[in-house]
Amino acid sequence: MLMTACDLGAVTKPWEISCKVAELVTSEFFEQGDRERSELKLTPSAIFDRNRKDELPGLQLEWIDGICAPLYETFAKLNPKLQPMVDLIKANRAKWEELHHRHQRSQETTSSGSPCSVDDTTTSCSCAGFSDGSPFHSVS
Repeated sequence: MLMTACDLGAVTKPWEISCKVAELVTSEFFEQGDRERSELKLTPSAIFDRNRKDELPGLQLEWIDGICAPLYETFAKLNPKLQPMVDLIKANRAKWEELHHRHQRSQETTSSGSPCSVDDTTTSCSCAGFSDGSPFHSVS
């Protein structure tokens, strides 16, 4: 479990770091999905499918809720000094949830879909309402 916690540690970092890591990992996943589609003629699963990139905030919520939070909550029960890591996971989750809600609202109001402007070659997501346009900025 400790090795897994180390591997997933980015989710316990401040928002800017956590999001940058999510962006980098997603970029790698999209490359793998592209290879699955072109070389193996398979439809990649959602997290690997560049065509479903607008779903990233929802996929991050599933990842946090299903894997990351339970793991770190267990460790915090064993050692309360780890609670700040759980607190950062919760704070980051709240920001992913806000991005997810923005995506859902945009789905309801427009057929174009995403509150994020993401092109087909990158995973950078400059969401409407974030001041400086860099990836996954703080949600107020």
